[in-house]
Amino acid sequence: MKFPLGLKRIRNAEKYLGKEVVKDVKKAKKTVGPGVITGGADNDPAGIVTYTIVGATTGYVLLWLMFIITPMLIVVQEMASRVALVKRKGLASVIKEHYGVNTAKIVMIVLIIANIATIGADIAGISSVMGMITGISWVWFIIPLTLVIWYIILFQSYKSIRRILLGLAFLMGIYIISALLAKPEWTSIASGFVPHFNFSFVFLAAAVGMIGTTISPYILFWQASEELEEKKPALRMKTMETDTIIGMTWSNIVSVFIIIASAAVLFGTGIFIETPEQAAIALQPLAGQWAYLLFAIGILIVGFLAIPVLAGSTAYAVSETFGWKEGLDKKVSKAKGFYAVITLSFLVGIGLAFSPVNPFHFLFYTQILNGLLMPFLVLLLFFMCNNRKIMGCYVNSKLKNIITIALLVILGFLDTVLILQVIEAVV
Repeated sequence: MKFPLGLKRIRNAEKYLGKEVVKDVKKAKKTVGPGVITGGADNDPAGIVTYTIVGATTGYVLLWLMFIITPMLIVVQEMASRVALVKRKGLASVIKEHYGVNTAKIVMIVLIIANIATIGADIAGISSVMGMITGISWVWFIIPLTLVIWYIILFQSYKSIRRILLGLAFLMGIYIISALLAKPEWTSIASGFVPHFNFSFVFLAAAVGMIGTTISPYILFWQASEELEEKKPALRMKTMETDTIIGMTWSNIVSVFIIIASAAVLFGTGIFIETPEQAAIALQPLAGQWAYLLFAIGILIVGFLAIPVLAGSTAYAVSETFGWKEGLDKKVSKAKGFYAVITLSFLVGIGLAFSPVNPFHFLFYTQILNGLLMPFLVLLLFFMCNNRKIMGCYVNSKLKNIITIALLVILGFLDTVLILQVIEAVV
């Protein structure tokens, strides 16, 4: 009997691996999705620079902070996705419905400014790395690379986009290999997971950057909207939660290894890092050609993963606020406003990448906006997820409330530190 190619592969897999193993693989493929993609996109090129700076300036002493950040990141992402699944609406739509159109517009404006600045910085980042690898001036890569990403988003099906982004998310494991090639001291790494705190400017700045980069507003909007794209019913809430746990944990494991690679090579050298290109180049003399090359390839991978998520989250927020048709599962002709926002985001991002002002300098100030927006969003999610009129039986557990309150306290502290940093920089 002849089987279609796909069915033949399944039968062969069942023959050699066993039916139960194949069932587990199929189940895992259905489980992972928006959470893993979102977690991967959280480590964008701008984030890699931050983690590299953390390792270069503080060594391993802040690794323990990832243990605290990870459950907080999981909870806040899960809350945003749960709200979307219960209400069958994107996050901006729910905010508009329950807190007014003006509140939704303020959130949208701040998100647009911060996201587009990050897109510009990330386009510049992946282009500079391509220039570094090929020896060709990096400006020649800005438009071609952006066009490739733009084309995929506009003219590929949602399933194709999902597969591409999911593959890129798992390829981020390249940073683990890069860190191992840097030959770190494992006893020093182990001591970095013991909580330690001091009030030096370097330590506080690194901690603020680390938390602010890891917990960002745009990933809330993206994952919430993507859960709807997956067409998951509220009854599959457990699948979403598992996906979120896997995605955010994987994201932060990769972040830890970026810090380890940077600390092993750059800590104590006094080398100043400002761009992804500089981060990769700095590794070469001490860590070797392979560590440098893998680190550079990793920047390209996360850039191709993060830029669509940044543009997509912007488009979702704008479309939901104004009531436009939206979704990556729709053709361009059926969601013109949604895709127009994506296209405009890329055009402005290209302009920033070409501008004489270093996009990463501009990014610093937009992160302040993100820092001010994030606790506000978390507070809104906290109120929504504890309101039975909104969430029914899907309200927060006591543990999730405790973790959320702890996050709000930390974000409040970070906001204060960030504002003081800006005042000091301006004065």
